[in-house]
Amino acid sequence: MNNEIENCQNCKNPFTIEPDDFSFYEKMKVPPPTFCPECRSQRRLSWRNDTSLYNQKCVSCNKSVITIYSPGQKMQVYCNKCWWSDKWDPKDYGVEYDFSMPFFTQLAELTHSVPHMALINDDTIGSINCEYTNDFAFSKNCYMVFIAWKIEDSMYTFYAVGGREMVDCLAILDVSEYVYEGIDLLKCYRVKYSQLATECTDSAFLYDCKDCSNCFMCSGLRHKKYHFKNQEYNKEEYEVILNSYQLDTHLGVERAKTEFEEFYRISPRRFASILQSVDSTGDYLQNSKNSKFCFTVQRSENCKWIDNSDTPTDCYDLATGGELSECYEGITCDHSNKNLFGIYSWKNQDVQYTQHCHSSKHLFGCVGLRNAEYCIFNKQYKKDEYELLIGKIKKQMLEIPYVDAQGISYAYGEFYPSELSPFGYNETIAQERYPLSNEEANKKGWQWVDSMQRTVGQETLQPEQIPDSIQDVSDNILKEILRCFGCARNYRIVEAELGFYKRMGIPIPRKCFYCRHGERNAKRNPYKLWHRSCMCDKAGHDHDGKCPNEFETSYAPNRPEIVYCESCYQKEVI
Repeated sequence: MNNEIENCQNCKNPFTIEPDDFSFYEKMKVPPPTFCPECRSQRRLSWRNDTSLYNQKCVSCNKSVITIYSPGQKMQVYCNKCWWSDKWDPKDYGVEYDFSMPFFTQLAELTHSVPHMALINDDTIGSINCEYTNDFAFSKNCYMVFIAWKIEDSMYTFYAVGGREMVDCLAILDVSEYVYEGIDLLKCYRVKYSQLATECTDSAFLYDCKDCSNCFMCSGLRHKKYHFKNQEYNKEEYEVILNSYQLDTHLGVERAKTEFEEFYRISPRRFASILQSVDSTGDYLQNSKNSKFCFTVQRSENCKWIDNSDTPTDCYDLATGGELSECYEGITCDHSNKNLFGIYSWKNQDVQYTQHCHSSKHLFGCVGLRNAEYCIFNKQYKKDEYELLIGKIKKQMLEIPYVDAQGISYAYGEFYPSELSPFGYNETIAQERYPLSNEEANKKGWQWVDSMQRTVGQETLQPEQIPDSIQDVSDNILKEILRCFGCARNYRIVEAELGFYKRMGIPIPRKCFYCRHGERNAKRNPYKLWHRSCMCDKAGHDHDGKCPNEFETSYAPNRPEIVYCESCYQKEVI
């Protein structure tokens, strides 16, 4: 079988389907995709809201809850206790399939009628004091943390796997402690303002350093101690330099940020962060085999177009999940086999087009089911009835596809149309990866939420009135309303947050969580690859003249960084 070139239904650009792809689709018994990989990713992520939170009432018990669903949506929201309770049965919402209507139209109606969990977390059930979290479990005393588990005493963090005392972090993929403004860290302790650091301690402003301690403003170091700008000093000299920057002050940190960016901007970069992996492409990829176009993924095998996932095997097109096999086109599916087109569906086998279904098997087009089998649109069937009806529905989906506002057709094998998402495009992760204006989203027929909960103009303390040093900040700041220096949103400092800043010697942030999170995201490369050549032309690097090595990298060709292949980069680290 040869490569085939198709034109994407959405962006109209050509994309390639390779022989291995056809083999996967045949094994999964799904037709080849009609969207290109990038448009498929955008479509999936338009169904995922992580950080936009709202106040609502639980439809069941009428208690106030924090939820990812804005009040303007049609969703029936239950608090977690009510949702997991036995006082309601999701099968009571079961309906007969109507062969005169498109599948996705009917599934949207079912989605609006079946109660949804306010937040995808286990607060008060498994976790303790973690009310403001989403896609979150097995943790304690956390606030505004998203996509995380087995962590404690952490705040304002996105995607963390194990650890404690972490604030303003992104992608902490192994247990770390006392970390502030960390991005892609592994097993770090008392590290601040650092990226791609592994097993480092008592350091600040690091980039791609490993097994370093007491290092400041360093890049590409290995097994070093008492270094400043990659130069070694004795302990006393190092401490004088470090103290001169006054990192407990806002002005001192801003000075250090400027100097550090100037310092490491001219340092060569590794083409990709791929560790202990074979025959794989992507970035932030570890312990993987035969995995292509995978980003922030661990322990994957025979996978393609996966991001933010742990232990997927034989899977394509997934966003955030773990311990999956033979799964396709899903969002946050976990501990599942043959889970196709799933949204937050965990511990399932042989399920398709399910949302928030748990510990079930043999489901098609179901919402909110638990410990169920052989159900279609939440209605129970006998095994032979189920199998016969599934074949008829798939055939009908091909004959009467759903057509969206742009005229794009959604037959069997397509993920859910973005225009049916319960979230505004600007609430979702899609807006972070593939930003659109309100007008652009509306032109596509996608929702846009103008009433995202935020307050402005109620500040009691201006940014310039915040004490420069954390040492001069009293507990009175807990009573103040601050104004974000970036977007003017009002925000507050909570007690646990202030305690962390004082213990770590960190000045009060002048920006809100959302702006800080955006700045961290901007420091990571996009989830996209370009074919490039190594830029090294140094003598002594096992090549004459320019290095001939080529690779797939997330550094776009127009980027200013100096990008090296693995061999040349390893000769540069100290």
